[in-house]
Amino acid sequence: MGLPLAASTAISKELCEMYGGKPILSKHSIYQDFLKVASEEEKSYKVIACSRNPLDISVSYYTKMIKDASGNFSNENLLRKNGGHLKNRDYKLAKYFRNNGANYTTFLKKYYQFPFDNWFSITKPYCDYIIRFDHLQVDFESALKKCGIKPKRKLPMVNKTSDKASYLSYYTTENNTIGLAIFGPYLKEHQMTFPKEWKKTSVSLWHQFVYRLMRQIRKLFWKYNSYRDTNAQKVYKELLEKHQ
Repeated sequence: MGLPLAASTAISKELCEMYGGKPILSKHSIYQDFLKVASEEEKSYKVIACSRNPLDISVSYYTKMIKDASGNFSNENLLRKNGGHLKNRDYKLAKYFRNNGANYTTFLKKYYQFPFDNWFSITKPYCDYIIRFDHLQVDFESALKKCGIKPKRKLPMVNKTSDKASYLSYYTTENNTIGLAIFGPYLKEHQMTFPKEWKKTSVSLWHQFVYRLMRQIRKLFWKYNSYRDTNAQKVYKELLEKHQ
């Protein structure tokens, strides 16, 4: 599954370049998108997704907003209203963060309105194998072997944020309370480790309730969202030209 900020570009390119893969749909598609167009034979294929710690995802997104690498957060052509993938809210917040030199704690307070969740939560039940982002090389090779494929080389990395400190260094006692409210329910559900800098790690029943409620709302939006089908989301142009 092409989950955002979870090495989907690197994995997709490698499967096409080295293992005879064919790019279909858009870059960030979910398994439910695939089921809509898959043949009965294709539906029997093994399902593999990459899981990344949400604490790491969040720091990566904050870093990309602040650095505005390749102008991805300052280019209005990339806005969804213009056929792109970037939400108008993210565009405006990124500009605010850059102009004000916002630190990560400020990012947490302003960016998240509800507990964190992502597409992995609704694709995980379908998965035969899960690649852990922090064990990417080893797990990618294991995934290939699960499919009866012999690995040919190490997985090349693409779109990697340069000069980024360890994501755990961004989590402090200062952002313990807000971080726990945002990420606690997801970390608890997927049995992930809490930062040792957080003194409190008990997730409140209220935040767990909001998390579950938002899951149902988000699930409808994720499954029937159409922006992934736009031409601007077909970002595998070079792969489409070479392998289709």
